[in-house]
This record gives sequence, C-alpha cells and structure tokens, in this order.
Amino acid sequence: MRPTRIAVAFALTTGIAPAMAQSTNWAASWTTAIQAAYVAPTTPQGPAVPAYDPQPDLSFALPNATASGATDQTFRLIVKPDLWGDTVRIRLSNTFGTQTVTFGAVSIALQNYQANIVAGTSTRVTFKGGASSVRVPAGKEVFSDPVSLAFVDQLGVAGMAGRNLAVSVAVTGASGPASYHADAFVTSYISPPNSGDQTQAADDTAYPYSTTSVFFLSELDVQAPPGTAVIVAFGDSITDGTFSTLNGYDRWSNVMSRKLHEVLGNHVSVVNEAIAGNAVAGTLAGESAVERLNRDVINLSGVSGVVWLEGINDLGGLQSTPAPVIAGYQDVIRRLHAHNVAVIGATVTSSYPPNGQVPANSPLAAAAGPAFAASYGSAQTNGYRQQLNTFILTKGHYDATADFAAATTDPATGSLYPAFVPNSEGSAGDYLHPNRAGYQVMGEVAAEAVLSLFSNH
Repeated sequence: MRPTRIAVAFALTTGIAPAMAQSTNWAASWTTAIQAAYVAPTTPQGPAVPAYDPQPDLSFALPNATASGATDQTFRLIVKPDLWGDTVRIRLSNTFGTQTVTFGAVSIALQNYQANIVAGTSTRVTFKGGASSVRVPAGKEVFSDPVSLAFVDQLGVAGMAGRNLAVSVAVTGASGPASYHADAFVTSYISPPNSGDQTQAADDTAYPYSTTSVFFLSELDVQAPPGTAVIVAFGDSITDGTFSTLNGYDRWSNVMSRKLHEVLGNHVSVVNEAIAGNAVAGTLAGESAVERLNRDVINLSGVSGVVWLEGINDLGGLQSTPAPVIAGYQDVIRRLHAHNVAVIGATVTSSYPPNGQVPANSPLAAAAGPAFAASYGSAQTNGYRQQLNTFILTKGHYDATADFAAATTDPATGSLYPAFVPNSEGSAGDYLHPNRAGYQVMGEVAAEAVLSLFSNH
C-alpha cells in the first residue's frame, strides 16, 4: 500500500517515526462546503428547498437577498471545533459573490447558549497583518491572521470538549449575493439589516433571526502538532446530514469523529465537506465533486484522508448511467493520491423501497414530485447503484472501503432496514436518507475503515 499522510500521522502519534523538531501545523477543525449564493425564495409556497430542510424564513433577516445580500448587519455563526487549540484562524469566502464584500469586523467567542456568548471571551480577529477589516473580491477567499484564544488556554483543551464557538462576522454596506452552505443542521443567528457591527454584543437580543445555513465562513483551523490526521467526510445529503437531528450533531461523520477520538485522542480531526443534492460528475446542487475537489478538499489545511460517499444523485436525480460516475471516481482518486491523501470509498446506500415505490407522503416526493422520487426508487437506479458498489469494493482503486450499503441494507428487501427509515413521528421517511439510527451504524463502519489504514502501517 502506498504511503499516505495518514501513515505519517500514525507514525508520529505512536513514536515510530524518527525524532522530529517540535513544531505546529494548521489543521482544519471545522469546515463547510460553500455551495452557492443565497437568493430569496421565488415560489408562492415558500423557499424552493426540500421539505425536510429546517431553514427558517429569512425574508426579514435578508429582505433583498438576491440583489443586496446582507446589508450592514452581522452573522453569528455557531461552529463546533472537532479539534481544540488555543491558536486558530478562519477562512472567509466570497466564492459565489458578484462583488467585493467588506467585512468590517470579525470576532470569535465561546458560545453560552443560542446567540449568547460567555462574558469575557470575545476576541477580535484581524487580517493581513493586523487590519480589523478585510475586503474580499468576488470569487475569492481569505484567511485571517492567527488568533490567540485566551479562554481555551485558561480552560484547557479537555475543558473545551463539546463546546461551540460563536464566530461573528459583520458585513459593511451591501454584500451582494451572499456565499453560503445551505443545510448545516446547526442554528446560527443574524442581526437585523442596517444594525451594523454587533460582533461584540454579548446578548441574544442583538440577533433576532435564526438560520440553519452558514454564510461566508468556510473553515476554522487550529495549530496542531505534526502528524495530526485531518479526515474529510465528502459527499451529498447523506453526508451533509439530512434526517439528522437539528443541533444534535449525529451525522455519520460526527459518530465517526467520536470513535476516532476514542482511539487516537487529539491526534485526529474530522471535518465535513458535503452538499445536499451534490453529484459526482454532474450538476444538481453545487458544483460536482469533480469540480469542487480542489477548493473543498485538497486545499483544506492538513488534509490526510477522505471518506467519500456519493453517486446516488447522479443515478436518481440526473438519471446518469454508471460509466460517468465511475470515471468521476477515478479522476478524484487520482488527484487525491497525487496530493498524498488517502481515499476511503464508501458504498452507496439503498434508495430502493421494499415495494419499488416511494410513498407519496415521503419528503422527497413532497418536495420534488412523484416522478423525481420514483427515479431514486426505481429498479434501474438500484441496479446501477450495485454496479457502482462493485467498482468501489474492487481492490486496487481505494486505499480502504467502508461498506455502508452492507451495514444498512436489509437483504430480504434490498431496501434500508426498516428501523433506519422513519425520520419523525408519522413520517414514512424517503428510503434514501437513513435516520439517526442508520447514521450511527454508518459512523461506526467509517471509523473502522479509517482505523484500518492506521493499523496497516
């Protein structure tokens, strides 16, 4: 097996490697995939998003979203670092904007609850050698200067376990279309238009509006010891967390993270770069995996390995055959290996209902229509999915595999196990997205696959 950065991480954390000078490196501790510019809903029924998207109505928070974006107001974005350190930096994104955005002030604090922050923890963020504000041109991103978080140093890494940061980002003037990630499944907060810089506001009342999306912020890094392994969960809505619990942090990547930390302690960080509706080789939601790989994976700080689950949207949403998807797999594997990043291929889980028909009351049918839902649940799509999985499980392509399909599929029906389908009281589920119980099983399988790479070295 070819050496990977995971192998190097294992060697360093176990002391097998030769002695090295003590230093630190940037390691991604939280990320999200910026996927588009937020636009105001245009349908009379409300936002043009899936029925299972928990997004609140943003018409008062961002009344001119399509043209003006955010206007002299502040976003308080709640993030959970996977790996803690007392020195951090953030990355701000204007990837899908159409004009330069001025961020007049940015701060990082320890979240208390909701938009409230712990008194005395708010720390100003600077850019480009000490500037309190930064201008980010359309299509660009920018890292902040290193930020020392005194409260982390005081409480210690162990004392920060499970806590969240509140990253407050003040937009000066009008941002234009705001770059965002749609489905974060974590509640963040927005101050009213024209309320100005609220980054130092400690009280929740400065932020009357909530959102389950992330605006402008794409990455939080920590300074970590050499050999820290950064594992990226890459994929579509099943990785993004559809049917996971709002603010529950129970996506399969969260479960994987907890299992890896149990074994590897603070020598690993898990981040999520999924987009609901994303496809491997075509465009359904966000740029395809092939197109966004550099920005969303390769360019992350310290990336060591990727667990990649994707392909069902190519088959069900775009009605593709397996060949272009497999070509996309091969392209991504080649590019990641060229950057010495290990690739764990996750088999594509079932979207085939036991009777061959997605229920009419499923969220997928309600959101996108019966024909769209039926495409995911067709025998043809299921057969194509199995062809993808045959490729994934064939030795020689990936560094390791995580057989999600075997762990979640009932062999008697070819569908998800019944216990993995319902997502709320009275809901039939959609037979595409596993629920919390299904994600737990997937997370355990993913962790075992990652740890197999360590044990092989």
